[in-house]
Amino acid sequence: MMYQDTDLTIRYAANLPGNWPLDTDLEGASDDRIFNAQQAAKVLSAKQQVIQTGETIKLEILRDADHERHWFMLHIDPDTDADGTVIGIFTTILDIDDIKYRETVLKTLLRELSHRSKNLLAIIQSVASQTARSSQGLNDFLFAFRNRVQSMAQSQDLVTASDWRGAELFALTQSQLQPLVGKNAPRFTITGDDPYLFPNAALHLGLALHELTVDSLARGALGPAGGKVELEASEHLNDQQVPELTLTWTETFATPPAETEIQTNHKNGFSGAVLGRIVPQALSAGVRHETSGNKMIYQLVIPESQYEAETRHARP
Repeated sequence: MMYQDTDLTIRYAANLPGNWPLDTDLEGASDDRIFNAQQAAKVLSAKQQVIQTGETIKLEILRDADHERHWFMLHIDPDTDADGTVIGIFTTILDIDDIKYRETVLKTLLRELSHRSKNLLAIIQSVASQTARSSQGLNDFLFAFRNRVQSMAQSQDLVTASDWRGAELFALTQSQLQPLVGKNAPRFTITGDDPYLFPNAALHLGLALHELTVDSLARGALGPAGGKVELEASEHLNDQQVPELTLTWTETFATPPAETEIQTNHKNGFSGAVLGRIVPQALSAGVRHETSGNKMIYQLVIPESQYEAETRHARP
């Protein structure tokens, strides 16, 4: 606390913050002994207003001195005589560094949430538009759109649970397959590395995995064609000696479907747009999508900017 007369000369100071001048050193001085010129001018202006109006003022001030920066809350109250005339001011100083830090973190999180929400809404809008173009009617649109939104929600749940760090590839894959084929799909295996996918990669790869699974159930190895599906992930160095992740979805058919049916599905409709254009562009990834004989291969080569390597043992 400090007490000053109407000339704003400090007459008494006690219990000041540890990095401030000593209480006894301030007696007879003014606020310019505590703050730099700009800060002192702001504090003195507030105190003069209290003297003139007799109204209490609260002032947040950043004290920048001795290479240290700290936030304080000043409660500036008038001291009046029996006639109500202001004869001095009391200033109570509170350290609010923790409060300001939490405010800064909250503002940062809100900006990040706003940014991510806008991105997610843009993706949903694109999904709705593309789904509508390839739907045969309202019921067809609603069924496909709901499933795709649910797919994005499952990926988003994993990202949120990790404090926005991202999602593990294996966990992301299981979250996309389980609602469609059950917890233990006997004809599906995943092998290789299990990297942490950054949020953008997790969301878009989740959508790609959903489309691959739906297509496979409709006409591929998880459905009428029979056979097996293997998802393999492996990190390696490219020609520039930069790490990248190769993700390969391979379907081996027991009974190869009509080639025209598979090839048409690869190129047309929402699934073709997601797998051939939307996901590769979002991840800056190379893409290969082809059917030959009894196999269908969908492969992405993903740059290291989209993931963090965390190699694990292969799992069934």
